[in-house]
Order: sequence, then structure tokens, then C-alpha cells
Amino acid sequence: MKLAITGKGGVGKTTLASLLARLYAADGNTVLAIDANPDANLASALGLPQE
Repeated sequence: MKLAITGKGGVGKTTLASLLARLYAADGNTVLAIDANPDANLASALGLPQE
């Protein structure tokens, strides 16, 4: 399990999280990406519809 936590804003957390999720999934791994940020931009970064 890989876990990364940081609180500083504007440092690319969502971008990095979406990139890693896509890379691990493309490599055949099961990925669960959880967005705990109040802005909730991870779904958008992963190309998922906002629902």
C-alpha cells in the first residue's frame, strides 16, 4: 500500500494522485483513489463526470 499525505495547497497533489492512479491501473493494479479535498477535483483530473 502506498499512502501520501500533505496539506500545502497548490503543489500538484491532485495532478500527481491522478497520474499515479492511472499508471498503476494501466499496469494492471487495482486502484482506489479517494479525494478528501473540499474542492473535489480528483474525479475531474481522472476524466470522470461530476456527479
